[in-house]
Amino acid sequence: MSQSVHLNREPNSVKARLLQVLQDKKISQTEFAKMLGVSPTYIGAMRKSLSNDRMKKLGELFPDLNRDWLLYGEGEMYRKAEHEEAGEISPEYIVPLLPVQAFAGNLQNWSEGVLMRDCEKIVSPVPGADMAIRVSGDSMEPSFHNGDTLLIKRINEKAFIPWGNAMVIDTENGVLVKAVFPVEKKDDNDEDAIEARSFNPAYPPIRIPTSCIFNIYKILSQITLYSTM
Repeated sequence: MSQSVHLNREPNSVKARLLQVLQDKKISQTEFAKMLGVSPTYIGAMRKSLSNDRMKKLGELFPDLNRDWLLYGEGEMYRKAEHEEAGEISPEYIVPLLPVQAFAGNLQNWSEGVLMRDCEKIVSPVPGADMAIRVSGDSMEPSFHNGDTLLIKRINEKAFIPWGNAMVIDTENGVLVKAVFPVEKKDDNDEDAIEARSFNPAYPPIRIPTSCIFNIYKILSQITLYSTM
């Protein structure tokens, strides 16, 4: 039997703290439900428990969230990265920010000759990222916004591709961020390809031959900047 985290109706409950996180991150309950893969009424219907599966997904969505704070109200809302606690920045958290954008709409041409040493460096909120890249466009709304910074890591070509998830695709025609799905070949003469889908229904899916793909990157984290104007 799977364990669960009990909720209560008091203001100092897991539900109340979860709503506080969404408010702090400026994420609506509808947007959050889509990110979590649940009904838009999920939070409103929370009464007794929050499953371990949901907690695991929360950890993937918000890697900086302090689990002890969410569950028990202990400590701060966000946990400090190891390098912050030590008062120094570990090299594994410093990544190059590519001077190109993951186009959330149309393909964008970019130079293959970008040198990592010439790139601006940023501090990643999570370890293991290869690089960072910014999103342009609105086809991946509401999960990814224009101007978001994505921390990405290249997927080994021999490894399993997590189909259905949003990834950054580096192609000979440009860079884009899309949800990636396999394409079934109709016959032996049919070219291997993937289907890249937008979250925004206004944008049609794109069929991309695998021969045109240089690399595919999984998204480890994202940084969203909100204007205070």
